[in-house]
Amino acid sequence: MKKNNYLLVAALGLFAASCGTGVKKTPSGIEYIVHKAGSGAQLKIGDTALVNVTQKINDSLLGSSRQIVGAPIPVLVSKPMDKFDLMEGIALLHEGDSATFIIPWDSLPPMQRPPFGKKGDKLKITFQVDSKFSTAAQKEKDEKIIKEYLEKNKINATKNAEGVYVAVKEEGTGATPNPGDTVFVHYTGKLTSGKVFDSSQDSTLRPGMPLEPIKFPIGRGFVIKGWDAGLSQLKKGSKATLVIPSTLAYGLQGSPPAIPGNSVLVFEVQLVDVKPGAPAPAAPVAPAPAPVKK
Repeated sequence: MKKNNYLLVAALGLFAASCGTGVKKTPSGIEYIVHKAGSGAQLKIGDTALVNVTQKINDSLLGSSRQIVGAPIPVLVSKPMDKFDLMEGIALLHEGDSATFIIPWDSLPPMQRPPFGKKGDKLKITFQVDSKFSTAAQKEKDEKIIKEYLEKNKINATKNAEGVYVAVKEEGTGATPNPGDTVFVHYTGKLTSGKVFDSSQDSTLRPGMPLEPIKFPIGRGFVIKGWDAGLSQLKKGSKATLVIPSTLAYGLQGSPPAIPGNSVLVFEVQLVDVKPGAPAPAAPVAPAPAPVKK
């Protein structure tokens, strides 16, 4: 594993919180400096914080989440597990806070030390809390992004019951697929910025791979929820645009590096073929209770 990615992952277990200025110490004795006190909501155990992370060893930059991931990293706020887990101060952290934590390399347990440090080195990890993730707030944000995208690109789409926006460009003549049917789909996926991240019909995006439709059983969770929801209402032979909110796509985690977290996705799809599949097994029937003797 590259050293930048090593620290980025390791840093997720090193969190603290505070407000104010000057050098302070966490309850376990790790020094930290608050650069900025935010005015946002206070975090609590169970929250997911979106955090930008910068790591240094002494004064040498090792990496930052903005450069490596391109977006804040989601961190689940939890109880500290050991002495060097800076989550002990997470309950004091607010949205907008920024602080640097200074950890002596040789103070870490041997199994937790980055392999490129040495005795006397100091790890300096800066956390800047961008926001606190909320599914409800993200859905509202997605809806705004989708509305703006449809208006800008003059796409007349209908929102289905699951929340996917579907614009049929060419109506097919076949039947719609049932759960368990195998569908064959040509597609091009892009972000709302227009950047294409994958396509079944572009050899530059799939070097060495055959340009053929992707196939999978629909409604069985083999693809993102937005695909199952959008494709299930298309007739065989249809061509359509699917605009999928992030909560029905790759969500908070995204699919780095091509798809950032919380990305609304746009797919140009063609339902090439549908092959009947086995129906879902029937739910077991509970045996009738034995009669009570009187």
